[in-house]
Amino acid sequence: MYSEINELLERCKSGNLEAKEKLLCKLKPLILASIRRYYNKFEEYDDLIQEGYEIILKAIEEFDPNKGVRFLGYIKLQLKYHYLNKHREKEYYSLNEPIGDGELELLDLIESNEIDLLDHIIAKENGEILIKALNSLTKRQKQIIVEFYINELSMEEIAQKLNISYRTVVNTKTNGINNLRKIIVK
Repeated sequence: MYSEINELLERCKSGNLEAKEKLLCKLKPLILASIRRYYNKFEEYDDLIQEGYEIILKAIEEFDPNKGVRFLGYIKLQLKYHYLNKHREKEYYSLNEPIGDGELELLDLIESNEIDLLDHIIAKENGEILIKALNSLTKRQKQIIVEFYINELSMEEIAQKLNISYRTVVNTKTNGINNLRKIIVK
């Protein structure tokens, strides 16, 4: 069999189309075995067989018998690596792909990092209400609440910074929060 393959290979290299066709027919079982072994997807068999033929035709041109490798071994490895690499190919999906019973699309399941317009408006209104409420507090209450909640200072740090007692900070903060609640809840 090797001598017949080698004879067909020599005729192929000289441009004989009939020899190429005959060689492809002889190597079809090798293509099918490679597909079954390395990339067995029945629905793609026709395309995979055509790819196998392309691999063989390319290998005919590139094969160098002076490297000490038999042609069939060379073809077998070319097919093996081609079909193994098919597993690495990325599959692309549309975000409009229907899922489940077809009522939802893939796009519907993706969370957005963008703020919803309604959420944005509500947050803005809440911010305006909070600023208005903060401005209605005494200067000291506002200062302590901002230092505690915004600047994240401890009560002790605020007392040291403002040069007042710890107890004064606690009482002022408590009174400020109570005043905020009264204003915001109105």
